[in-house]
Amino acid sequence: MKAIFTSICLLLLGANQMQAQISQDLQLRLQNALDSVCAVYKIKGTSAALLLPGVGIWKGANGVSTEGNPIQTNMALGMGSNTKTYIAVLLLKMQEQGLLSLNDTIGKWIQGYPNLNTNSTIRQCLNHSAGNREYLNAQMNDSLLQNPSKIWTIEEILSMAGPANFSPGSSWNYSNTNYIIAGYIIEKVLNKPVAQAMRELILEPKGWNHTFFFGETNSTQVPSQWTMNLNGINLVEMNTYPVNIINQLFSAASSAGAMMTTAEENVDFWYQLIKGNLLTPASRAELVQTIRLNGSSSYGLGIFRLNRLINNRTVYSHGGTFLGFINENIVDTLTGVSISVLTNQDSIDNSDLLTGVIPVLHKLVLNAFPTGIQTNTLTHKVTVYPNPCQAYIHVDVDQETEYVYQIISLSGQVMLEGKLTNQQIEIESLSEGLYQLQIQNTQNKELYHQKIWVKH
Repeated sequence: MKAIFTSICLLLLGANQMQAQISQDLQLRLQNALDSVCAVYKIKGTSAALLLPGVGIWKGANGVSTEGNPIQTNMALGMGSNTKTYIAVLLLKMQEQGLLSLNDTIGKWIQGYPNLNTNSTIRQCLNHSAGNREYLNAQMNDSLLQNPSKIWTIEEILSMAGPANFSPGSSWNYSNTNYIIAGYIIEKVLNKPVAQAMRELILEPKGWNHTFFFGETNSTQVPSQWTMNLNGINLVEMNTYPVNIINQLFSAASSAGAMMTTAEENVDFWYQLIKGNLLTPASRAELVQTIRLNGSSSYGLGIFRLNRLINNRTVYSHGGTFLGFINENIVDTLTGVSISVLTNQDSIDNSDLLTGVIPVLHKLVLNAFPTGIQTNTLTHKVTVYPNPCQAYIHVDVDQETEYVYQIISLSGQVMLEGKLTNQQIEIESLSEGLYQLQIQNTQNKELYHQKIWVKH
């Protein structure tokens, strides 16, 4: 009983638009890095994706689904509490349509659960300041054991929540109950299952056909899950357990953590979300309005902001943990570089991915440029600003000499070139992303180069 209770309580303590391609050299280096770091952390199977704005998406995999059968990049893995980010986006989308307000009290939509803070708001549920107590408790564990075939409804899950921890807005506590409430409100307002609402309002409009709630009909292959949490001793394949147990546990996760996705679709979701392509500017601003947790992290609506965590960069993030699955996802707030790493093993730690695997892939991109870029030999002082840039780059350099410039993408393509005039280069035509600015003295062929970030 203790092993199953421990495993279910792990529930997420907390995952096609580009024409250019990432260079073969960088793809090879990313795959080699993934292979190496997965070996260090002894990860059973990993599917990863990295999105470079303006360039493309790299996909990589390492390890196995079952012994002798490699995991594939087109497989869908459990995203656990990354589900919460999707639920928050769905509710913001519903608010945009005038169907509800995030400032509505949950008591407006939910009655009959005396342990819930009915005067807390939807917004407070999404940012975990509502005070609702965790539903994953001893009573829930006993219920799971007594009927291993039971498929849980949201109403039954809510009945398991204990008395509130604190009055709304007076503190912060991560609680899966908050997102069970959120899913229930979605169903009440739209009069349809939360999975159907997610498909219709978020997934289908973006063509994310391999992202779904566990239990939905979907042809996407799911790898075998590996867990230590059901027996507490050895890493075992969950397919050896009765299907009804797995179905039961996923139904108990519901809108707090039961979604599945591929790394490719999840990394696209994260980039599109932070870029501002899923929500209106006002809704996106609400999403990232955070509550400070400590000196380096804060929490918005289903999203973490982590300051200077990944290679000294600030990122938006949310990971997830569930039986047989662990994942982490980030978007670099400066460059837009987005990374999603999904695994089919729950006996590693989320920090192995967030501070181990992801920084290695991220750093490769920050340092990557096509070979053949020469070192700096320009003797005159050069100042380039602003950087990041939007409409233009200003270049301060000795104007007694003629200079030409090239702006080169990560794939090695020359995107812009010409004579440097008026110490300014117009860059509005460039897509958002990382580039190399190269300036050459036409008389003595001296060179200067610098990374620039185009951020529209």
